[in-house]
Amino acid sequence: MSRREFLEILRGQLSGQMAQGKAAAHVRYYEDYIQSQVRSGRSEAEVLAELGDPRLIAKTLIDTDDSTDVYDESGYTEESYGSDEYAGSGSTGNTTGKTRSFRLDLSTWYGKAIVIAIAVIIVILLATVLVAVAPFVITFGIVLYLISWFKKRRV
Repeated sequence: MSRREFLEILRGQLSGQMAQGKAAAHVRYYEDYIQSQVRSGRSEAEVLAELGDPRLIAKTLIDTDDSTDVYDESGYTEESYGSDEYAGSGSTGNTTGKTRSFRLDLSTWYGKAIVIAIAVIIVILLATVLVAVAPFVITFGIVLYLISWFKKRRV
């Protein structure tokens, strides 16, 4: 596979799956990376073999896409890319040891539904605790009132 084929496959896999500017920034990153490695003396085939399957790279980029990144008027800004962000990105395509984290997106209907469900559960738990404790508190209050009433009556 040539560099051009690699980049076309990557571009095709990313298009429609994320913002156009963001997809273009990813493709530019890999294009720049391949060019810099070739300039440093490595063969294009060696660099492409190191990167692995562009479909897998695209899937990883789509799966880890975070829509809260920095945007400008033209789309995604490349300045938000750090060199550490891509360190070791798929040199063999090995996904063992990959960790995932969950981020609740409140701009979606299910994100809002989850927050509402959590709030309802908290209210129900508080009400349950209050209902369970209320008889003891009321009884204790009545006992204290009666004690103070008997003390006043003695005097």
